[in-house]
Amino acid sequence: MYRVQTFWFLLVWLGLVIARRLNDVSEGDKCKLANGTGDGICTDARDCPYLRTVPQTDWITCGFNKSEPIVCCGPGDVTIKSTKTKSRVSLISERMCESFSMSGLSHHVFGGSIAAVNEFPHVAALGYLEDGTIKFRCGSSLISERYLLTAAHCVKEQKPQLARFGVVHLFEVNPQEPPVDIGFKNSIIHPNYTSRPLRNDIALLELDRSITEPFIHPACLYTNLTDPEPHVILSIEGWGSTDPNDFDSSPILLKANVTTLDREGCNSTLVQDKSRRSLGPLQNEQLCALGRNLRNETVGDTCVGDSGGPLELILGHRRYLVGVTSSGRLCGSTWPGVYTRISRYIDWVESIVWKS
Repeated sequence: MYRVQTFWFLLVWLGLVIARRLNDVSEGDKCKLANGTGDGICTDARDCPYLRTVPQTDWITCGFNKSEPIVCCGPGDVTIKSTKTKSRVSLISERMCESFSMSGLSHHVFGGSIAAVNEFPHVAALGYLEDGTIKFRCGSSLISERYLLTAAHCVKEQKPQLARFGVVHLFEVNPQEPPVDIGFKNSIIHPNYTSRPLRNDIALLELDRSITEPFIHPACLYTNLTDPEPHVILSIEGWGSTDPNDFDSSPILLKANVTTLDREGCNSTLVQDKSRRSLGPLQNEQLCALGRNLRNETVGDTCVGDSGGPLELILGHRRYLVGVTSSGRLCGSTWPGVYTRISRYIDWVESIVWKS
């Protein structure tokens, strides 16, 4: 009896192994795209331009390579890795991105939801000394162990005193998990920055020490010169105002989903602004984004206090900074938010952050 049971157990086990092998797909294998739209190839999510042309609900996962998802990738023209602004094997920022660990005055996240602890380990609030106290008025993103990326207008008129990392609640300090406050050694505003009209609104802040905390990680730079498609979901985060009539900072880090707007549609809106701080027409180094639901109602926007914060694309466990929150007009309205296109400044960023 024991031998019979053992024999049948081995047959069942062998059948399961064979079935698993038959169903296994890995990188390079053929796969079926969602909704019967055709065939694809199982590809590392970071290398699949197809993900920028379809809604996230239509992504098909083949498996995982360590913590990075392998997805069923349809036809595409370029990849994040292979897009160059220089004729060389790869960009420094792209090579550095591969080494990053990942964990899961213009503006704010209007209509956003509360971020989870450590959900955005690259985001830092910028604190300014006013009347003997620290006021937080802008956001920023860590892009290396020593540098933050932010908006130039967050640095031009008044230099921030510190960057606050590692918190969702900005003011309620937990003694067991205190915020990480780091000062600055230097600030570098883009040499062609102008406030009127608002152009080249991007700056770098050098921390006065390197990041050593294991829960703080840099984000990657989006180097593709083509913006994510209008139906690809992007994320914005910040501690800015949650009320268009109240400019006080939100005490809690908020997040919201947005999508890009096509340049023609964005320009048709921007040129209607007849105020003295007109933003239009959209420049090559700028892009538009706004949150929407199926009824075309605003569901997420930036507002006062979010400037300098990220507009990002999430692929697997990596976050790619597509834009820097720059400007807008009305919080949570049909007016689009304007962001500085990071892909247009890769050479400038690299020449400072990873100078040889």
